[in-house]
Amino acid sequence: MAVSPHDGRGRVAQDDAGAHLPAQGDVVEPLACGRDAATVWDHAEAGTLDAHERECPHCGAAVADARGLEAMVSRLAAQPLVPPPTVVDRVVGAVLAELRPRDLLVLDSPYGPAALDATAAAAVLRGVVDAMDGMRARSCRISRPAGDAGRPVPPAEVSMTVTARFGIELASATARVRQMVLAAGEQALGVPVTRVDIEVVDVFDLPQPSSPAGREGR
Repeated sequence: MAVSPHDGRGRVAQDDAGAHLPAQGDVVEPLACGRDAATVWDHAEAGTLDAHERECPHCGAAVADARGLEAMVSRLAAQPLVPPPTVVDRVVGAVLAELRPRDLLVLDSPYGPAALDATAAAAVLRGVVDAMDGMRARSCRISRPAGDAGRPVPPAEVSMTVTARFGIELASATARVRQMVLAAGEQALGVPVTRVDIEVVDVFDLPQPSSPAGREGR
């Protein structure tokens, strides 16, 4: 069992007489007794160890290493491949997620049936609200009936819950939210929105920066 990489194939090079030669550019380190380890391994594998190789402790150690390596490789090759439980769980979870029914928004498309994941679309609309001054989105739900075959898909309806910064004028703020959602539905998602219901469920206040006098007194 020769595993020396001297010739690039796991075996050392040989001359016409069968003697091992160092590969070009490699420095072959012999055993302490002067013998080449790969030659000793080959002789052990073929059962042709000479008197020196049978008696020399250095050659004996090389033979033991080769046989130990061969035994380890054989044991590993005989073991069944069992993936870690976490890998199996992740793969099964991904498959089940793909098979799980999802809410889809049917899109009008001249190229054939198309749909958009409703959860992803709702995340886009929440991001639009979060970018507005004084408003934060809590939840968003988009519903759009499939419509009759051969007819345009009816517009979608959006229901949102939001929080508003304390002190802002709620009527104008919710009107701005409604306008932004209507525009984002049409322009960003390709989903016409005909109705936006908004419920303000909480208020928040931004922390006030400390005054210079307060900082000096610390």
